[in-house]
Amino acid sequence: NELGQRGSEVATFEEAWEEFVSLRQEFVEDRLSVEGEAALAGLNEPTSETRDGRSATSAPNARNDEASRSEGTSASNAGSDVGSASGTSADDDGGARGRKASTATPSEERLLAELPFGASTREACEGVEVAFELSGLDRAMSFLWNFGDGHFSSDPAPVHRFDRPGTYDITLNVRAPRDGSIRTRTIQNMITVLPKPEADFSWSFEVGDKPGRVRVHLSDDTENATGSHWVVDGKSTTSDWLQLDVPGSYPVNLVTSNKYGCLDDANHDIVVGNRQGILAQARFSPNDDGHYDTFMPHGLVDMRDAWVLVIQDKEGREVFRTTKASSPWDGKLPNGDIAQDREVFQWTVTCQSKEGHVRLFTDRLRVER
Repeated sequence: NELGQRGSEVATFEEAWEEFVSLRQEFVEDRLSVEGEAALAGLNEPTSETRDGRSATSAPNARNDEASRSEGTSASNAGSDVGSASGTSADDDGGARGRKASTATPSEERLLAELPFGASTREACEGVEVAFELSGLDRAMSFLWNFGDGHFSSDPAPVHRFDRPGTYDITLNVRAPRDGSIRTRTIQNMITVLPKPEADFSWSFEVGDKPGRVRVHLSDDTENATGSHWVVDGKSTTSDWLQLDVPGSYPVNLVTSNKYGCLDDANHDIVVGNRQGILAQARFSPNDDGHYDTFMPHGLVDMRDAWVLVIQDKEGREVFRTTKASSPWDGKLPNGDIAQDREVFQWTVTCQSKEGHVRLFTDRLRVER
């Protein structure tokens, strides 16, 4: 877990390095700045591998081609290896003052010299957690992992989530408290993070001729997706059309994949309501007697969403449409006649929020004159 995500104060790199070279083990994880990474490289004596000007710690590299994902035989050997020799000796104040005699066992010395760390995978989709581990060393030692994306960890076996696509160098610093020596190893291009699709969808309504039911058309708006399927009210389907009962609220989930095999999903609730949901009357009497002469659902008076009210006759022909609560239906038909007594119409209100979420309300309206 990253300090920034937990809302705690983010330590500076100098403070984090002080914790690393001290005997204390309280530091867990934090965010590296560009200046911090440069400072980390400067605190280690250059080895023969780095004297040609390459830094032992590097920022994320752009992913050039497919070959960068196929080189090497395992996650622990992927990419170029930099700085596998021992680093400097540091006392409690973080200064380099000459290497002390080591009391490590031969097996520990071999591990400290090679630092053969590995990862659970060398290729992952963005947002997937990757586990790192250096086996065989005493966990009482001090560890500092640099994941190349501006985050680091002092956990001996950290799990890190990469949230941005790219190819990353991984650097490990290990300090044995018995001799104070700092060993550093960088594996270049070790982790490749693949982009995932950004799942998104929209929908539209079609009022059918069956009372109490509506048809919904689903539109997959995901860019660069190679496959997708829907999960509607817990059931999977590949159809873009739904027929829903009114009223009801139906959770819809779209799961998409891209050419890399990375997945993403989007969730929305599709709401279909009747007259109770929008405070509309079931009858009205357009006879100019001053009582229920017009029809306008009361819930539209203070509606902040954009909306449209449409009224149709029994053959499905539109007889009235408005987007203003101040313009109710007075019973007049397109030909100028007034709706007949006991005639039944169907009305539909479609509402759309600023975020683009659509709701629908529909019911029947009876004329009583």
